[in-house]
Amino acid sequence: MSPLILITRPADAAKAFADTVRAELGPRADICIAPLLETQHLTDLPDLTRYPTLIFTSANAVASFAQATSARDFTCYAVGRATAEKALDCGLSPRVGPGTGRELATRIRHDAPATPCLHLRGDHIAFDIARHLSSAGIETAEATVYRQVAVPLPDDARARIAQAETVIAPVFSPRSAQLLLDALPNGTNLHIAAISDAAAGVFAPENAARIEVAQSPDRQAMLACVATLWSQANRLEGSTGPQ
Repeated sequence: MSPLILITRPADAAKAFADTVRAELGPRADICIAPLLETQHLTDLPDLTRYPTLIFTSANAVASFAQATSARDFTCYAVGRATAEKALDCGLSPRVGPGTGRELATRIRHDAPATPCLHLRGDHIAFDIARHLSSAGIETAEATVYRQVAVPLPDDARARIAQAETVIAPVFSPRSAQLLLDALPNGTNLHIAAISDAAAGVFAPENAARIEVAQSPDRQAMLACVATLWSQANRLEGSTGPQ
């Protein structure tokens, strides 16, 4: 039996990542989309005329911004490639960061853009870039432009997990990692592809049979991480199957 790849990102992001995984692994890939978060976009922005520089640390924040206003004349920073692609699609011209909020803050401090800056963010963040930049002398405000609300694991996904010999789960944040851990039944043979050490750190050794951390915090590295775990699981199941 091929391992089950369980994708728990919000629906649109889950489908996009599933398509990428399927294109990489082919028709043998058994993929289950089971969002544990639902994105709610908020369109009540602050007065943007006060902020010459915008900072985006997620594609969801870009989507909320684009829904709320047609203004595009800003210096714009995006945390990584996926967020930058979304910003480009929305008519912005982003300066692309290395992939994490902390690294983006270093880039912004080096560039010293026009201030005040505005960080457009979700209701949960891993790194407080506004506070970090402000403490470094770069005045930065923040505005919450989307929420991600936890939702239960669907019954059909729970049934597929119960039947799977191995479950491979990519996790893209510490919060989504914790939601996954809380949702899965005891005894799941869980193999984790984590976007960061922080996301991986949610899982104790007894919670996961394997934990692999992506080489960089981006979609392509996560895809490579999932592919590695999938190949390893297929080899292992093949070696322990009927002879």
